[in-house]
Amino acid sequence: MTIAPVLKVRNIVKEFGAFKAVSGLTFDAGQNEIVGLLGPNGAGKTTTLRMLSGFISATQGDIWVMGHSMRERSLEARRQIGYLPENVPLYREMRVREFLNFVGGIRGLGRKELAADVNRLLDYLSLGLVQKKLIGTLSKGFRQRVGLAQAMIGSPKLILLDEPTSGLDPEQTVEIRSLIAHIKENSCVIMSTHLLSEVERIADRVLIMNDGAIVASGSPEDLNHRLAVGRSFRVGVRGNETKIIEVLESIPGVISVQKDIETNDSFYFRVQTKGDGEVQPKMAVKLIGDGIELLELTEEDVRLEEIFLKLVKS
Repeated sequence: MTIAPVLKVRNIVKEFGAFKAVSGLTFDAGQNEIVGLLGPNGAGKTTTLRMLSGFISATQGDIWVMGHSMRERSLEARRQIGYLPENVPLYREMRVREFLNFVGGIRGLGRKELAADVNRLLDYLSLGLVQKKLIGTLSKGFRQRVGLAQAMIGSPKLILLDEPTSGLDPEQTVEIRSLIAHIKENSCVIMSTHLLSEVERIADRVLIMNDGAIVASGSPEDLNHRLAVGRSFRVGVRGNETKIIEVLESIPGVISVQKDIETNDSFYFRVQTKGDGEVQPKMAVKLIGDGIELLELTEEDVRLEEIFLKLVKS
């Protein structure tokens, strides 16, 4: 039996006058999946999330959430969605529990269901100790947790997160990423970001956007495999630095040599090569033949950052 996707997007376009912000996006997303929308500022990520949430309508195309068309059954579709915009719409003069009760009431939860759900989220997001505090007095990290709680109340099947770690310090960022990674246990998550580290760490699938269009898609590992033009090696050696660089640069297939680490008389380089399957043994033979002590020669994954830059600059 085929399981229908939580989210189905078909040929959506968004025009603002003569400007086309999003151009013909088509993709699906399923239960227990985190899909990262990755792209530079202005790529169309926020506009896409606003259309997915029903906040703005698409100029063309349609969106289905749990089988409900955003054009024909918008209210039913939006009832399945939790949304965390980049600028979290919190009532700073309300207390945390009071605010979550307010949001749950808007979503139509009954009194018992609402109380149980708020208690669950206060515990899940470690908000219990601040539940009676005014939202305006909380740190940015705790305000982001409250924002996540309002997006999750009522257990929506689709959760949309727009730059969820924007403005957080490193410790808060790690905490929010960990929470997002667990949200997919009960929901489908679509998360926009311009941070490559974000999608590499927690996304199951990546949609790379540029100028309003998807220019590549797949898992981080799949994108590395399919789109990497060459190969990258970590080379550890001992000897004269100048001679080592000259030898490495002279090897057929080597594109670039960058020094990574220097420790006493040992050096570690990152060597970028063409896709030649024989380049690794050639490096070993050449280095050893020229009297250079070889400590390490291992292939590395090409970073998503390199793929991203290649795609958005092409």
